[in-house]
Formats: sequence, structure tokens, C-alpha cells
Amino acid sequence: MKTCMLYLANILLCFALFTNAPAQSTSAQPGQPNQPAEIPPPLPASAERVSFSLKNTTGRHCMFRAYGPGIAYGFTMNRNEAVPKNWPVGTKLYFSSDGETNDSYILTVTANDAGKTVYTERVKPVNPNMVSFRLRNNSLLPRKVALISYEPNQTGNSTHIFMMGPYGYSGQNFPTGTKLYLADNAQVDIVMSGKRLDNGKPFLTVTKEDAGKTFNIAD
Repeated sequence: MKTCMLYLANILLCFALFTNAPAQSTSAQPGQPNQPAEIPPPLPASAERVSFSLKNTTGRHCMFRAYGPGIAYGFTMNRNEAVPKNWPVGTKLYFSSDGETNDSYILTVTANDAGKTVYTERVKPVNPNMVSFRLRNNSLLPRKVALISYEPNQTGNSTHIFMMGPYGYSGQNFPTGTKLYLADNAQVDIVMSGKRLDNGKPFLTVTKEDAGKTFNIAD
């Protein structure tokens, strides 16, 4: 009888210990995909704020989330939309799926951003040697144009084939020193076979003086 009572007492003790054990939990990590962010730290009284313009350069409608000292909220932006912001220095910007979670990290606001336009994606630096000009189909008939270009310091070529209407224009943008060829079908076949055309005389070699000019393509 004593043995049975001791056995029952051990079972009850084990059950009590199991039910009273603290539950284990995993804390969410801010910035991890689809995980809720932690409560933001309080904003210090001496915190510096910066005013800037935030521009959505992703090419699509997106949801974002700002997270930093005294700030945590989600918002959406249309493609190419720019909105004024006034955030504490150190605020981080994330992509967000629902406005409540931090997904992939984008940037951190710094004091140097004051008065600037801050982009949601890096913008390629502008090449100071780029020249913009126009081609003109000075003909009553539409024309199919195959424009072959050889840019400086590039081993290959670029081929652009497009239609131009009667007396139509086509804007072009190339770095100085680029050789341009108006290729016929036979020359396009040569290029497609891996051979080059730039040993011959080009239609145009781009210079800085060509900026804003118009070049006729018909004989």
C-alpha cells in the first residue's frame, strides 16, 4: 500500500513541476523578414531631426516602414513618388509587407541627408561624358533603323533596331567617342555573327559639340 502511495505522490509531483515550468519563447529580431519589430527606443530630448525628401525609385508601388528613436510606422509610396520627411537621425528604413514588420533593410538616415532627396534604391552616378542628340528621318517614307554603337573602353557593341516615321525624331544618349553605324541587313548579320564594323567609317563619332543637335539619317 505504501509503495502505491509513493508512486502516486511521485506522479503528482512530476505533473506539478511540468505545469508550473516557465514557457520558452523566442524574441523577434527586428529587420528579419516577416518578423514584428521591437518597440522603438525612446526619442532623447536632444535628438537631432533632419528634413529631407524621400523618393520611391523602385519602379513600383511599395510599402515601407520607418523604425528608429521614437518612431515606428508603416507607409506606402507610389512609383516615383517623393514625399517630405522629418525623421530623427539614425532612423532606419525597411521594406515591409504589412506596415507592422521590418523586412529587408534599405538605409539609415544621417545628418548629411538634410535638405536632400534620398532614394529608396541606389541611383547610378551620371556620366559627365554623356551627350544627348536626335536622329531625324528626313524622308516621306517610314524607315527601319539599325543603330550599331561602339562605346569607348567597351569590348562589344550595342544594337538598337527601331522604326522611324516620316520626318520622325529619335532621341539618343551616348558617351563622347562612341562610334555609331546605320547598318543595313547584311551589316546586322555581320555583327550578329560576332564580327565588328568599327574598322569602317562611322555615321557619327559622338563629341561634346553634338549635344542638342539633330542628324538626318536619309541620304
